[in-house]
Amino acid sequence: MLASPAWSAMPAAGAVLKTVDHSRATRSPDSGPAVHHDTSPPLRELSQRSGQLRRASDPAPPSKGPHPPSTRAAGPDRVVQDRNGSRGRIRLGVSFEGIREGGGTPPDPNASVGSRQIVEITNFELAVYSKSGATLLGPLTTETLFRGFGGPCETAQNAFLGDPEVRWDSLAHRWIINQFARDDVTNTNRLCVGVSRTSDATGEYYRYAFGYQNLPDHPKFAVWPDAYYVTATAAGSLFEACAWDRHRMLRGADADQQCYTLPASTIPLGSDLDGTTPPPRGEPNLLINLGPTDDRLQYWRFHVDWTHQARTTLTGPEELRVAPYTRACESTDPTQCVPQAGTTQKLDSLSYSPMYRFAYRNFGDHQSLVVNHAVDARGGVGVRWYELRLHHGRPAVHQQSTYAPGPTYRWMGSAAQNKVGDIALGYSQSSSRTHPSIRVTGRLAHDPRNLMTFHETTVWTGAGSQTGSNRWGDYTSMAIDPVDDCTFWYTNQYQPADGTGNWNTRIASFRLSDCHVHRHHHGHSRQHGHHRHG
Repeated sequence: MLASPAWSAMPAAGAVLKTVDHSRATRSPDSGPAVHHDTSPPLRELSQRSGQLRRASDPAPPSKGPHPPSTRAAGPDRVVQDRNGSRGRIRLGVSFEGIREGGGTPPDPNASVGSRQIVEITNFELAVYSKSGATLLGPLTTETLFRGFGGPCETAQNAFLGDPEVRWDSLAHRWIINQFARDDVTNTNRLCVGVSRTSDATGEYYRYAFGYQNLPDHPKFAVWPDAYYVTATAAGSLFEACAWDRHRMLRGADADQQCYTLPASTIPLGSDLDGTTPPPRGEPNLLINLGPTDDRLQYWRFHVDWTHQARTTLTGPEELRVAPYTRACESTDPTQCVPQAGTTQKLDSLSYSPMYRFAYRNFGDHQSLVVNHAVDARGGVGVRWYELRLHHGRPAVHQQSTYAPGPTYRWMGSAAQNKVGDIALGYSQSSSRTHPSIRVTGRLAHDPRNLMTFHETTVWTGAGSQTGSNRWGDYTSMAIDPVDDCTFWYTNQYQPADGTGNWNTRIASFRLSDCHVHRHHHGHSRQHGHHRHG
């Protein structure tokens, strides 16, 4: 094993800093009931009806808010992991081809795992697979789910859909699918949401359309017991955070959303529940973002009250000190950052945003969250990852590191923890001598802090580079199999040949340990000391 490096105990990192920023969140006029809801026929029947792919390419790149450089230099990155871990490479389990060649960029691939199925969705199509990789349904155009629903969620004329995500609600055993829709003629903006009636992703869905004054671009939603939380762009430097009434949506009833606008540098992420142990009753959803300077994270606490909506609060921002970093390609252009073999086209590093998901897990003796973003790292770009732990409802840094074993470019990461606290990190990798590829690494719960102890492992090597567009993608996804709460499933993209819009996606599973723990009758796993890192 590698020794835990000297920077593992940074005295300043993890300190909660009270801010003097008086720019507070304000209640948004978008608050109110869903503009429409119904119950769909089974998706497997909708898939047999006529329909055509709506979009041949992604709309103009969204603003994602301003991308200003940090207000001051934060200093050198002192937490770089510049060598591979000593545990050896990760042995992959199932690995299979997902959705491919949707016709435009970016694909934005993500998937989630249920009790029996895997659902993958991209900007263009969705598909349902078995856990052995067999295709059970699809690929279908993403609007198939909303056939017969009406409005821009369904109507092809003058409208476009985008930025979809799928999540498995591990408490309710349901699927949730969300994407934006916009009608340019009527200036109508919607988030289109489907909540499955059962654990079968090919069955019926409760469908909802929530309305917005501005396009809710780049929406990111998160599962929490009291609500489904979503964040998105609003207008200018404002972003929107909304709570949807989860309990009513799970039974197909009419449902409200409560929304707030907040100033931020980019779109925050809401804490997203993994496992079957909910957070303590009344625990607010935590929204995380990069801070105003490159040695801080910024966070808000969103507590919703459905009985007395006037009691709903979104408080913040507060700041959390982390090890200094430099955002990827900040001195040049983060949107033209990542080199590829055989082309001068560089790719967007997305270093101005925290990367989906902000994965939360309640271990009983502590609450833990993991998140990542792209930073400069000694001749390339690395993935800065954090494990945060909640203390009296507020986050503190438990461990952090910039994963960069060797001078290449690693970005577009996604991280999660299984039931014993093993952390897996997946990401894209590219350089001037290599095509974009899919890689993973990880660490066991009891390993020395601040290290990914497994050797970097390639899931799939791309055979081409993307030409003609810097829009490689906006997110990937690391999901946990709810059956064993141990197996990781990672979904990302690659190029089978040079070109634009000819991408493929890959879905792969792996374990980092056998996750042998005593399981209680209500599904909570207790670690018997494995998670007390120090």
